[in-house]
Amino acid sequence: MTLSRLIIRNLFFYWRTNIAIVAGVATAVAVLSGALLVGQSVRGSLRQLLFERIGATGATVATDRFFSEQLAHSLASAGERSCPIIQLKGVVVHEQS
Repeated sequence: MTLSRLIIRNLFFYWRTNIAIVAGVATAVAVLSGALLVGQSVRGSLRQLLFERIGATGATVATDRFFSEQLAHSLASAGERSCPIIQLKGVVVHEQS
């Protein structure tokens, strides 16, 4: 008995099991492909939202202390606008919930 004949007989003898395995693999591939597409879509939406919020930001200065507004304006190049902002980390708690 050759190897190819053994494989063919095995496929016919265990046809129910093979169909279940093929269906399971097809379902897994469909789920993973869908998750990949949705993930890419969400990533693109978040990136677009980020760019809408930060606008045309050219440079940022980050520090753990406050700095003067004068420094923010002096860092702006000629013809560009400067906008100093404060970024704080915090937590909001609603006492009733």
